[in-house]
Formats: sequence, C-alpha cells, structure tokens
Amino acid sequence: MRAALHYGMAAMSTPLRIAVVCPLPWPPSGDVTWRIAHEAETLAARGHSVTVLASGRSPEQLAEGRAALERAAEGDVEAVLAAPGTVRVLVVGRAIKATARRQVVGPLDLASGVERALAGDAFDIVHLHEPLTPVPLMASLRHTGARAVVTFHRVDPPTPVALFGPLAERSLDRADARVAVSPRIARTLTEVLPAEYEVIPAGVDADAAGAAAARGVMVVSRGRDRAGLRFGLTVARLVGPDAVAPLYVLGPREATWRTRAAVPKALRGVATVLRDDEPDAWRRAAADVAVVLAVAADDLTSPLVTDIRAGGRRVVAPRTPDNEALAGDDPHVALVPAFTADAWVDATRRMLDASRDATLPAGDAGLPTWDAVAERLEGVYQRVLASPAKRHGAGVVLADLRVRPAADADPEAMAAACVEVGLDVIAVATPRGVADAAAIEAVSPPGLTVIAGREIATADGVVVGLFLRDDVPDGDDLRTTLEAVRAQGGITLVPHPEDARIPPPALLRDVSDLIDCREMATGALGTAGVTAVRDAQALGLVVSAGSAADGPRRLGGVGMVMRGFDDAATFLESLADAEPALPRRRRRARARSRRRARGS
Repeated sequence: MRAALHYGMAAMSTPLRIAVVCPLPWPPSGDVTWRIAHEAETLAARGHSVTVLASGRSPEQLAEGRAALERAAEGDVEAVLAAPGTVRVLVVGRAIKATARRQVVGPLDLASGVERALAGDAFDIVHLHEPLTPVPLMASLRHTGARAVVTFHRVDPPTPVALFGPLAERSLDRADARVAVSPRIARTLTEVLPAEYEVIPAGVDADAAGAAAARGVMVVSRGRDRAGLRFGLTVARLVGPDAVAPLYVLGPREATWRTRAAVPKALRGVATVLRDDEPDAWRRAAADVAVVLAVAADDLTSPLVTDIRAGGRRVVAPRTPDNEALAGDDPHVALVPAFTADAWVDATRRMLDASRDATLPAGDAGLPTWDAVAERLEGVYQRVLASPAKRHGAGVVLADLRVRPAADADPEAMAAACVEVGLDVIAVATPRGVADAAAIEAVSPPGLTVIAGREIATADGVVVGLFLRDDVPDGDDLRTTLEAVRAQGGITLVPHPEDARIPPPALLRDVSDLIDCREMATGALGTAGVTAVRDAQALGLVVSAGSAADGPRRLGGVGMVMRGFDDAATFLESLADAEPALPRRRRRARARSRRRARGS
C-alpha cells in the first residue's frame, strides 16, 4: 500500500482553539521543537488561539501551568486557552536534566498534565507531535472531545514501530488525521502503520534573503551513524583546507566531543564544531557559509538546510528519489551518488565557484513559507472538522459498565474510589435493584455519571438491565424479562459467563433480537479480557466490559473508553466504537497508598 500524498490548501473562516502537544522539553532545542514553534507562531498570526502543552524545567512556569490546570479542573476552561492571535506555552510537566547540556521529558508527569489540560474540552483541535515517542501522550486523547491530528517527524529506526505496530495502531485510531514531514517518512509509516498520511514539509521565513554568502563550507551529518560525518569531513579535506575555510561541522547531537575528535588533523585549524541545540549558532555560521554538505539522505529536509537553501546558499546532497523531488530544478542543489568521494569533491568545488555569482531568492527555490505550511495545516483541520466525528458532544469518558456493590458497601467510598481511578461513568447493577445506583448517585461528584440497572434472575439465567427507572422482577422467562427492560427504554446486557449463571446458548440465540450487548471482560480477566473485547468487536459485535466490583478496591479493574452520551440510544452508538481499557489509579491515590503502607 502506498502513502497517499495530498497538497491541497484551504483557509479557515473561523479562528480555532488549538492545543499543540509537544513531547519534548521547552524551550525549543531541536528540529521537532523548532518546527512546532514556527507552526504555532504562524497559526497564531493567522488569528487562531494556540496553546503549546509541553514540559520544562522552570519552577515558575511549572507552577503557573499547574495553577492553570487546577482552575481548568474547577470548570474554568479559559484557564488553559491562549488569547486569539497569540501563542501560550503552558508547562504541564517537569523536564529532567539528563546531562549538563541536555534535558528529557518526565513521561508520566507530562502525560498526566496533558490529560488534565484536555479534560475540559476547551479546544477545537488537538495537534499531537511525534505520537510514537516513549511519552504516553496518545492515551491522553481519550479525555478530550476535540478533533485530533498527529504529526510524525521521524521513524528512524522503524524496527520498534513494526514490533509494536498493533499496539501503536490501536492508539492512533484516536487520531482523525495523520501528517508526515517528508515523503520518506510517509512511505515508511505506511508500511508498518497503513493509513493516509498528508505530507507537509518544513517552511522558511517569508523574508529569507538571497544575499551573497562568504566562501565557507558546513558539513551536516546528524544521524547516529558517524560514517556519514567522517565521509563529509573527508570530502572537505580533499577539497582543501583553504578552499573550505571557515569550516563548520554539525554532527550527531550526542557526545559533541566525538564530533570534534572526528575532525582530521588537516582541518583542525579551520573547523568549528557546532552543537545541535544551538539554532542561533547555526544562523551566525550560515552568514559565513557558501556551501553545505548534507551527507545524510534526510538532511536536505532538515530546518537547518532548508533555512540555508532559502538564504540562497548551495547544497550538495545524496541523490535519492525524495531529494530529487524536493530539489526539482533548483540550481543551488547538487545531487550526487551517496558516499562517492570524487563526485562529492567535484560538486563541492563547482558550488564554491558558483557562489561568487548572484544567488536566487527563496521563492525561486520552490520552498514553502511557514505561512503556506500553516495554510496547509488549516486545510487538514478543516477536513477533520467537516468529517464524521469519532468523538463528540460530552467528549470521551472512561466507563466501568458493570459494578455490583455488596449490601454493606459504603456509597460515599464507592463514589470516592471512582474519582481516584479516573472513572467518568459507572453502571450499577445488583440483585437488590436500582436503589443501589440511586444511593451512589446521591453522593457522587458532578463529573461522575451513574447508570441505574439491575441484575435480574430470570427463570432461565441471569441478565442485566441498564438505564432502568424501575426494578424488573425476577423469575419471569428470558424473553419476558428482556421485553420488560426494553419497555422502560433500557438496555439489555448478557454478563460474562464466568461471573454469572447466564441463560444457555440456545435460548440466547432465540432472543438475540432483544439483546443489546454482551459483556466480554471483567476485572478478574485482566489483559485477556481486553483481547476478548477486541476480538469480539472485530466480528462486528457490540460488547462491554465491567469490573463486577463488589466494593471500592476492585473498581476500574476494566472499562471502556467511549464517546460521551446522553441516553440509552446514544450510549449504544458510543459503545459500538468504544475501546477496552485497564484503568490505573491516579498518582495521588497511589501516593496515599504508599504513605499508608509506610505508616503501617
């Protein structure tokens, strides 16, 4: 299956409230975050409200972000929004200092913060970047009713993607549109995660100048394979130290000292090694650069090389189908066979000689501006908002669809446990009747929905009725009982056979027209139950999952992530495309448990 590549453009007539989710620490220090910053600023300049959700190390910004999340949790959705036409960076997670020069994301902290920011349905669009990073941000999309777009910046190496493909695909099903930053990435993704990917390359500043450059050379080879870096330095040495001076070297961002050690002795008097997290240093160096050696196949699409091309500098890069499509007829780009030293040396000398001539402005190189990139993104948003929604109305909820509290279970403790687990909906069905659901509902917080039901012992076996106003009596035959549930506008459910004595298969087949859904997982089954739910859904069945908890401790053992609903009819519609989940208790609940354990 080949990737479908689209290049249509459309303008938004109405400003949008956009959440841009960044999996990497802020402020920007790499290709992904620089691109995110450019896109956010340009979308805001076009009138949209753009909130960047990211991690950071500033205590002040972290405190401000957490305060905004608290206000949003209390119902003030404006607390996480930017003003129209502006970008607001909301630090919702703590970044961890990994080395003196590098910081990484605290995965659980960032995921929790993003989840809280999206829970109030403040946004029209959630744009998540790098969804395949180890940070579990895709899961946070279950808490928002906004439409979701994801952008893939790299899939190198693709092996982990292929290995975890089924798991990743289930998570990515929550996304309404997928964007790739290059054709190669789109093709690679299509092989392991088949779908339609829109290719939107990086942009350049609209006022990028084509001023004449000096005579310097920059070697760029940023992949972890240092063979490319060594090859680029060999080309520079063969061209001649005097010819390439001043020489700038940009290698892998890990261990800059190794890049310095790779510089040949003949070049050490003219070479300056740049760190990969210093865009200002890039731009200063670009003022001295006439030619860039973009050794790796993907370096031609990097923000650095794109900016340099926009400034009229010349580039030597490996000849690949993608690079040929990107370069087109641009006379500033020389494509030569990869790792062929003679061809690279000749091309470099040719480009250095040509640098004495007038250079072309950015538009003549065929490079899109950031405004054009934002317009393309608006086109994606427009199509997503116009298409049938996977999520709508009250957003997305986490539901435990069969809870059967014991007679001595405390309703307040049950309601508090739902909050700790993170449940939005519980269906309470006990043999005692709908009064048990009413008791929990009476003490539940506003964000918890309680569905009233009853576990009914028919003459043929146990079934469950949900959305009941009144109790349905025990003892009647199966058909009569199911018809009585339907008469109230309720939903009929067959519980899991390992948790209840259900009617025999022959009778269930006879009344299949009266059965709305079948329970395929309980809390006792764990991941096996989740697999059973997905297998049944693949066969076209409407199925549910519930913990069958008899008290607070077992609540949320399994559940369903589903669209918000208003009544029994919309509940069934949502259940048809819901996803099974094994909820985890919120961190505050776990922290309390640890404190109790230490004190005992």
